[in-house]
Amino acid sequence: MALVATVAALLAALGGVLWLAARRFVGPSVRHGGGDSGLMHGKTVLITGANSGLGRATAAELLRLGARVIMGCRDRARAEEAAGQLRRELRQAGGPGPGSDAGEAGELVVRELDLASLRSEEPRLDVLINNAGIFHCPYMKTEDGFEMQFGVNHLGHFLLTNLLLGLLKSSAPSRIVVVSSKLYKYGDINFEDLNSEQSYNKSFCYSRSKLANILFTRELARRLEGTNVTVNVLHPGIVRTNLGRHIHIPLLVKPLFNLVSWAFFKTPVEGAQTSVYLASSPEVEGVSGKYFGDCKEEALLPKAMDESVARKLWDISEVMVGILK
Repeated sequence: MALVATVAALLAALGGVLWLAARRFVGPSVRHGGGDSGLMHGKTVLITGANSGLGRATAAELLRLGARVIMGCRDRARAEEAAGQLRRELRQAGGPGPGSDAGEAGELVVRELDLASLRSEEPRLDVLINNAGIFHCPYMKTEDGFEMQFGVNHLGHFLLTNLLLGLLKSSAPSRIVVVSSKLYKYGDINFEDLNSEQSYNKSFCYSRSKLANILFTRELARRLEGTNVTVNVLHPGIVRTNLGRHIHIPLLVKPLFNLVSWAFFKTPVEGAQTSVYLASSPEVEGVSGKYFGDCKEEALLPKAMDESVARKLWDISEVMVGILK
């Protein structure tokens, strides 16, 4: 009887996977964040982590809308390779390649994240998308000595945004888009151990960094009131990317995991839609300090709306990255 029950459960699970797979093939493909080609014509967008996953998909969608997309990178070789692939894919899709004089396709530019260079070479910046991230890595530190997940996911984007605020303000109306995660719900801001030197749990520390993204967004929105620069934060959902490269999956389980992820997880293009929506849609013009999922505003837990924690985190982050001594 136990064997029969196990087989029945497996068949039911397989049936569910096949049903979802069928929906993926026969269901309509909806571009929530998309619009007419040329919607972003004349707009310059900087995307961090644009060489793979969500960032790459976001770059492709915004190029399709006519934007001038800057791939902000630390590894120029990887970024140039990704840029070349994107250009080829757009040509193969039937449209002009990025930078082409024909049609409305946007321009694709690779830039190392050298802030002095960005500020001097770029006359304007219409959209900044803080997308780059790291997930569930073993305990390690950035070059500046910060715990990797908190350093990359929060502090790096905190510094980048602050250093580009002058350019964003002079380009207003402009937008800042921050990619967070639903997993913020499992994090807390421990001001006594932000660098996780007393204890480290890779799941908790990821959630902490994503909660920090939201608190940063809300405090930045408050500080930007009246500037015509808006900032919003989003969760993309569960997406099939290489973000989970640090997660160990037993060899025997991998086939089942791959099947489940294919059926249940979003593709990078699907996951990128809310980023594209917040970067381009007229529907969110003037909207700031909000949290979005699937191109709709969503409610936050109270801990993500704590203004006193957001201000304290801002003040400490300024000291950590060297804005204040």
